[in-house]
Amino acid sequence: MRNYLFFLIIFLFSFQMKGAKLSGVVTDEKNFPLSFVIVYVSGSSYGTTANSEGIYSLELQQGTYDISFRMIGYALRTKKVVIAELPVKLDIQMTEETVKLKEVTINAGEDPAYAIIRKAQEKRKFYRDQVKMYKANAYVKSTQRLVEFPKKVMGQKVEVFVDSVTKIFYLSESVSELFYSEPNKYKERMISSKVSGSPRTYSFNQSTDVLISFYDNLVTFGDLTPRGIVSPIASNSLFYYNFRHEGTFYENGVLVNKISVIPKRRYDPVFTGTIYIMEDTWRIYSTDVTITREQQMEFIDTFHVKQNFIRVNDQVWMPFSHQFDFSFNFMGFKGGGIVLGVFSDYFLNPKLNRSFFNGEVMSVEETANAKDTAYWKETRPVPLSIDEIYDYKKKDSTRIVHESKQYLDSIDKVSNKISLSSFLTGYTWENSYKHKSISVVTPFQRIYFNTVEGWNTLMKVTYTKRHSDEDPREYSITPSLRYGFSNTHLNGNLVFSNHYNAHHNSVLEIEAGTDVEQINNKNPISEIVNSMYSLWAERNLMKIFEKQYLLASHRVELVNGVTLRLNAEYAKRSSLANTTDFSFVNKRKRDYTSNDPYNATTDELRFSKNEAFTFEAGLAFRPGQKYITRPEGKYNLGSIWPVLRVTYKKGINALGSDVDFDIIRLGIDDEMKLGLFGEIRYQVVYGDFLNNNKYYIPDLNHFNGNKTWFSDF
Repeated sequence: MRNYLFFLIIFLFSFQMKGAKLSGVVTDEKNFPLSFVIVYVSGSSYGTTANSEGIYSLELQQGTYDISFRMIGYALRTKKVVIAELPVKLDIQMTEETVKLKEVTINAGEDPAYAIIRKAQEKRKFYRDQVKMYKANAYVKSTQRLVEFPKKVMGQKVEVFVDSVTKIFYLSESVSELFYSEPNKYKERMISSKVSGSPRTYSFNQSTDVLISFYDNLVTFGDLTPRGIVSPIASNSLFYYNFRHEGTFYENGVLVNKISVIPKRRYDPVFTGTIYIMEDTWRIYSTDVTITREQQMEFIDTFHVKQNFIRVNDQVWMPFSHQFDFSFNFMGFKGGGIVLGVFSDYFLNPKLNRSFFNGEVMSVEETANAKDTAYWKETRPVPLSIDEIYDYKKKDSTRIVHESKQYLDSIDKVSNKISLSSFLTGYTWENSYKHKSISVVTPFQRIYFNTVEGWNTLMKVTYTKRHSDEDPREYSITPSLRYGFSNTHLNGNLVFSNHYNAHHNSVLEIEAGTDVEQINNKNPISEIVNSMYSLWAERNLMKIFEKQYLLASHRVELVNGVTLRLNAEYAKRSSLANTTDFSFVNKRKRDYTSNDPYNATTDELRFSKNEAFTFEAGLAFRPGQKYITRPEGKYNLGSIWPVLRVTYKKGINALGSDVDFDIIRLGIDDEMKLGLFGEIRYQVVYGDFLNNNKYYIPDLNHFNGNKTWFSDF
């Protein structure tokens, strides 16, 4: 109780008292630096972590403190420190932990670790749900290095700006306030953000991505392991793991059990490593575990997780530091990185209104990237390593040059050169300084076959103008030409697209011209699949028609989770007949069918030429949608609830239009993650004509099925 009164007095007088910095180096018995040692004020959740070189720094008010130094595999060290007005230097040497075998009763030859794991399983839900609400400060740093990379990938030149000394290609830091409320509600406010070499951008660090919990049955790391990894103390962990008791040690009067975690099967979604569990309370003290590609990770070879808990009060321990070390080797790209998260200054059960957790899981302040060097030097809880200091300085000094018109023009001059491969793979011209680009899809890049057009090709040019690297708003203009060599017919159209409001995901599009479309406008059969079936199996499964059209569409998110989509189109639609029976093979007793999807033997198609003036309005609602608000826009993250959709389409009998109908559709769809069982996607739609006076085949609803072996839906 005296400790808590002491810290209360420190808090009350902190505004009158000046403080100083406590710093030093943490080494092992051979004087080698120890990386990422936890340094904290004993009896509190205030602390920091040493950097990769063992250097630590901690701001403290005047007073006397017990400072603890803790690291997995080493004995806890605690030193009494007196802080006055001058900085205090304190170097610490740590010794490897001495693990003693505990006297236990072995039942039927079972390792004593199993009894400890069972007791931890019994307490798992209690500790998972123990804290109903809290506020904490969060610091996240990501340092990623690229050691090797190929000069070309699939014939394309690879340009990666990596320092030849440090090999760092990405370095960022962020400081946030994190709020939590049961059962699983988070809200984060990013106060400061720093990205090496990009002072105007904002870090994409999110503290909840680092804040994992081994008290959950499945530990998830975003898309890295979609199924999740079974926790060593999950309710079913004995099915996945063998355990071995390595011994015990005392830290601050707490007896800690060291237990090896051993997978039973090689390719199960499991960890390998060590978990430390406290005696009597059976809570997690720390973890040191690894997963590899054998756990079905994508792109990552190894992923090493270290987590440490810290005492907040007599009843509660909370996560203090999370460290993710990873390495990758993919298509010639070799590297790795470290993501470090430090959570401190826990305030349990703050008074927050229910409306505080409103779906916005994170917000980034507009001034977050405007903090100066002095701010970061004072605020940053983990000192930068020599490599990181060098990376910041070098990229800051070269940034002005790299952002200059002269430099960007010189880079563009090289990348904008046209080569022979440009005719086969496409070409892109870019003006980086003015954020403009032109991309070309060449006729040689896209050659397909169907029985209506025969061999056909497309040429498309897209001009794009972006506002800036930090502002995602952009507009594009795309003219395209399509020519069929069998029917000797040329189609062309022009598309204008304007993404004009990133905070409401607003897009305006206008299209005009002539084009070839599938009867099912969802395009269930890709052109390359249809070409393969036609040329090698003499089966023309894709059915198409031609239209001359003018289309305007608009999409906007009215409020969070509610999106409105409006379409208006006037089209002249014509049926098309086969003009060729060419094929690489001649299948006996098989001929190409008609282009009429309902009648395989005649080219007299179901619908004649017609004109259609249609209007469509659709409303999509996703309850409980989570989102992130950043200065440049809003990013939707989805919800545990499905999407509800209402669509109304009207065929307007006016201005020469031949159609007259009203259709209403109601739908629900979702993508559900099922943990170890993967995920399931479903879509349910009900539709009906309110008025069906006049309609044609393209106006009907066509279900996404086809007779090929391939599908992208």
